[in-house]
Amino acid sequence: MIPVTLGFKAYDAHELLCHFVAFSAGLYQRDRLHVELADITFIADTELPLHFFQASCGAALAAALKGLGQQIVFVAVDRPMFWIYARAPLQDLSSLAHCKISTFPAGAPPHHLANMILQKAGLNVKQDLTLLPARDDTARLGLLKSGSVDAAVISSSIAPAKMAQYGFNRLCCFGDEIRIPTTGLAVDRTYIEQEPELVQTLVGIHKQSLRLIHADPDLTGTVLRDYFDVETSICQETARLYAASFTLDGRTSQGIAQGAIASLCDSLGVPHRPAWNQVYAFTQGNR
Repeated sequence: MIPVTLGFKAYDAHELLCHFVAFSAGLYQRDRLHVELADITFIADTELPLHFFQASCGAALAAALKGLGQQIVFVAVDRPMFWIYARAPLQDLSSLAHCKISTFPAGAPPHHLANMILQKAGLNVKQDLTLLPARDDTARLGLLKSGSVDAAVISSSIAPAKMAQYGFNRLCCFGDEIRIPTTGLAVDRTYIEQEPELVQTLVGIHKQSLRLIHADPDLTGTVLRDYFDVETSICQETARLYAASFTLDGRTSQGIAQGAIASLCDSLGVPHRPAWNQVYAFTQGNR
């Protein structure tokens, strides 16, 4: 078996659904890959081992824009799977003026995406809102439940149907507001040159995962139940909802890719904007 390490920033369906569908369907075993997960949240971009793949394409893009060697070879999601929820009576983004919002830490890509969406809704993030970064969804949900904040940014680690059960209003889905590749597979360009067949094999497997995510809600629902603690009663509903955010073929458009680079350059204060194909290097996969 060929060892592969797949790094993640968040243990949720957004980053890891393709992986667990591949595992559950026996795709890794068929191609003799032994894929282990690694939490790379606290590994500096400059310290990430050369052979580590990572699922967080937003973080990989940020690293590439800072001059590091990350290239994105597969896009699983270009409709970001984050939502903003609010307590009653707040019903839309414009109603958040002068509210407290629990959001992601400032260094995390979802923090920047949330700010873009709030600004798009006509809000001045610095003057109209009080942003309270929290470490994870558990903390953000806790702040929302306790009434310490009026709204919160929540990822796919808590299913929208579960948030509805709690009685919170869904103000928006990021993927309906902004298109940017956020998850998939990224790896250092030097490793792509060293192990092109392995990269193509992993990309090919994850492309098959995409097909299963779109075609087999029973399998996807089982994966959501077994690996992401989604309640059985809402598994298929959640599987169908999540599938809408995933690409069909592991690619995104040139316009979306270049737009992602421009948006993140603006947010990070990076003056140089590379061409999209300097960062995104889609491979065909071997199947």
